[in-house]
Amino acid sequence: MSMLTEAQYEEYIGLLKAWVDAEKAGGPDESATRDAYAAVRSFRERYGLSQGAAGVEAEGAPVRAEWRRGEAGA
Repeated sequence: MSMLTEAQYEEYIGLLKAWVDAEKAGGPDESATRDAYAAVRSFRERYGLSQGAAGVEAEGAPVRAEWRRGEAGA
């Protein structure tokens, strides 16, 4: 991870927790999961964090696959 301030690190952890909570909740509102993932990805891009670090990108792969399935079915 790049050099983050304590506040930035806490923000990132909060975003990750929100993503996990959205994944667990599942349910009819999958947009919450997409929004949470987008927030994590935006944070990573903003601070130049490696997308492959610690397998984080691999965790997002199933979400993107779901989006593609949803787009294909729409």
